[in-house]
Amino acid sequence: MSPSATSEIARKIDAIVDDINDQLIDIRRDLHRHPELGFQEQRTSAKIQSHLDDLGISYSSGFGKTGVAAIINPAAAGRLIGIRGDIDALPITEESGLPFASENKGVMHACGHDAHTAIALGVAAVLARLGDNFKGRAMVLFQPAEEGLGGARAMLADGVFDKHKPDIMLGYHNWPLLPGGSVGWHPEVSFASSDPFDVTVSGLSGHGAHPHLSVDPIVAAAQFISQVQNIVSREIAPLNAAVVTIGKIEGGTARNQIPDTVTLQGAIRTHSEDVRTASKEAITRIAEGVGTATRTKINVEFLQGVGVVKSDPAILEQVVTTARNILGDEQVICLPQGSMGSEDFAEFSSRIPSAHLRIGSKATDRATMLHRSNFDLDETCIATAVRVIANAALRLSSSD
Repeated sequence: MSPSATSEIARKIDAIVDDINDQLIDIRRDLHRHPELGFQEQRTSAKIQSHLDDLGISYSSGFGKTGVAAIINPAAAGRLIGIRGDIDALPITEESGLPFASENKGVMHACGHDAHTAIALGVAAVLARLGDNFKGRAMVLFQPAEEGLGGARAMLADGVFDKHKPDIMLGYHNWPLLPGGSVGWHPEVSFASSDPFDVTVSGLSGHGAHPHLSVDPIVAAAQFISQVQNIVSREIAPLNAAVVTIGKIEGGTARNQIPDTVTLQGAIRTHSEDVRTASKEAITRIAEGVGTATRTKINVEFLQGVGVVKSDPAILEQVVTTARNILGDEQVICLPQGSMGSEDFAEFSSRIPSAHLRIGSKATDRATMLHRSNFDLDETCIATAVRVIANAALRLSSSD
């Protein structure tokens, strides 16, 4: 496609985005008012399907219970570009003071997935309304249960790619550390892997006055917690990113009694599969060693985790170039490091060449961050993301 033709289509995309921007903000606010937890997004899914019906876009539903897959120009030639937006909320009581705050007690869109859904609908609307100007194919995925529940894996298990499998996947996440109107990217890692684990320390209960007649799991748990903190500082190379967190500990019912068991919950986060594997092996080894030293039995169970989100360099280069053409160089920010947060977009990026962007969404009226009870975002991030992703999909669908 010639530069002049590309510029003309970019202007058409701008015009469409300007036309639908207020509607997309209304959609975001409606979803914010009615948040739903993972695999429970029935109303959200119905709203998505209703908007797709209005746009005349074909879709299939029921992937991962509430997920939706929309397809644009399914019979066209060339690459199929996948765009994914997540749709679930969090079990957080909202304290934002917004006029469209959550009406679902104890549930909140505190990670901006309401905006992510609006962005995905906006991209679908733009590509559909381009008509003959978009000669490629696109699949827009509305994914449930991103927040640690395995929604991407569930959609794949339900055969979301059985009929149409994208050649390229594009993902995005709003980012409150960047201003609205900007996008961020990292050349290597977008998000870390995350592997939650449960630990049970089993001893022998008894009276606190006679510890020698007991086997104390609290002392053993304390040693285990201390030892696993040495994994990052003493077993992982200093320039390799890793975090080992113990976030929950439970044990004992009285000050003068040694309990039978202590339970712990934690997680490992890394930026590489090698470090991920080494960290898990170290935790298992430490559990065995501390158990032997303290006469306890320490069992570690690793739960379903997600891998590292990495972008394909060639695809990322095209997406970043597109963003610079649309927003200007100063608004496209190469981030100094990847996030230690996790994203189950990894289920897609590990199977399909992908690129992932962070969309500047820093609120202008408050200090906040993702997963905070006062969370809000700069809604200009919606139009910014739609413009960049729609143009990127157009470029990628027509490139060799």
